[in-house]
Amino acid sequence: MEQLAVKVATCLALADPWLSLSTKPFDYSAAFSKQGGAAAGAVAAAAMAARPESVLELTFQRGAVSAWMQQPATAGAAAVAAATKAHVPEGVLEGLAGLAARLHGLMDALAVAGGADPGGAAAADPDAAATAATADGPVPAEALDVGVSVAAAAAVTAGAVRPEWTSALSSKPQRMLRLDSLPQVRCAVYTAYAAALRQAAWQRVADAISPSPSPSSGDAGPLAAPAGAGSSAGGGEGGGGGAAAGGGSAAGGGDAAGVVAALTAAVAGLRRAAGVYEWLGSELLPALSGAAPAQGDVPLELLPAAARCMAALCGAEGQALMAAAAEARGMSPGARRALHGGCVTLLKGAEAAAGEVAAAAGATAGAGVSERLLRLRAAGGALHAAAACYCLALERQKELELGEAEAAAEECRRLLEAGLRRLDRSDPPAWADSFRALQAAAAQLAAAAHKDRLAVTYQPLPKQPPDAAANAAVRVTPERFKPAPVRPPPPPAEAAGSKGGCAVM
Repeated sequence: MEQLAVKVATCLALADPWLSLSTKPFDYSAAFSKQGGAAAGAVAAAAMAARPESVLELTFQRGAVSAWMQQPATAGAAAVAAATKAHVPEGVLEGLAGLAARLHGLMDALAVAGGADPGGAAAADPDAAATAATADGPVPAEALDVGVSVAAAAAVTAGAVRPEWTSALSSKPQRMLRLDSLPQVRCAVYTAYAAALRQAAWQRVADAISPSPSPSSGDAGPLAAPAGAGSSAGGGEGGGGGAAAGGGSAAGGGDAAGVVAALTAAVAGLRRAAGVYEWLGSELLPALSGAAPAQGDVPLELLPAAARCMAALCGAEGQALMAAAAEARGMSPGARRALHGGCVTLLKGAEAAAGEVAAAAGATAGAGVSERLLRLRAAGGALHAAAACYCLALERQKELELGEAEAAAEECRRLLEAGLRRLDRSDPPAWADSFRALQAAAAQLAAAAHKDRLAVTYQPLPKQPPDAAANAAVRVTPERFKPAPVRPPPPPAEAAGSKGGCAVM
């Protein structure tokens, strides 16, 4: 029965938001130099905001991250490259978080150099900017008001900072799209960080339930990556990293306690990912309204609704893993039913946000939303609604309410049949396997309830199946994310006050 619970939980494992996300190296030094075609205002602002070596360091850091995120170029190496990328090492998480923090700090420094009113947190702590400005190296500092920082940085870097990224949530994830400003780049890096956190959480589950390494099946799911790659990824900031690493190794040998530990650690990782997505959708991305290019070639990840959609999906995935852990711990069917009902609630929110993304994509000339992503919402909702009905049938069977037990089991089978029809042949085989495994269990339960109902209790079938969604509980909430910018060290006084020439180069 524990295997069935894990199958239902891992049906939501979709690695496309990470595996299909890619970017190319970009030279920030050239973007802030006359030789690179930057406007005089951008050159002067960079000269007052940061030292040349700080901008050059951003270029090197981005190059390292880009090398890891590059999509496989040839078909022969695609499976191996995808399996390698699916196992997110801790260094990649730290690299993405560090790059985002430095981009954040550079944006704030550009805003301050341009005479912007700090506002926000900086107004409450005026010493923070002074601390960053007098340091010899990059140091964390209080963030400026997000609207002030984005507006100032976009005004300076629009048309100058134009790296290329793919849109993993679109129907054409291989297509490179050009961003338009530094704030958009910062949003893209934070999106990659959230996607990497989510992927690392799922990889922990894959390591826990895979007793031996297996070759990638090419279904673009995290469970297809080899389990022997040995990673403690997904820790990011916050606790839980060590417990997950130990849990994964213990669970790889089939230890139930290790599986529960890995599931719990994965839930924590998904909560962190949901927190980053939620912060993007509620704070950073709405501030981009005046910075996005007018054309249709905009990565869907720059839409606030896309971040809200992914935040809700991460919550639903964490709730599903929590339900699997509850069954492994021997919790009652009623408690598991409430958790599955919470999954349905969260997936409905994700589906509504995905509809907003689809509407925004349809209003532009760019690519539409990934069809697999849309199918995931609908099929996942049907699967967890069916799982809730299955748990309700177990409840009623235990209470000898066999008429309602049989009706709930039959409703479970109906929902699963409808969900299977939503799947496509191109979807990962694990999705259909999860449906069929629960179908077999529901058929067995319905047959047992029918036999006992006719032979023992003589109870009639209810006219309507019992409501399995009653008392649904959402237990997984996003972990609050508050980024800390890393300000670049200020340029020497003579460089900041110089006029003309190329201050960066």
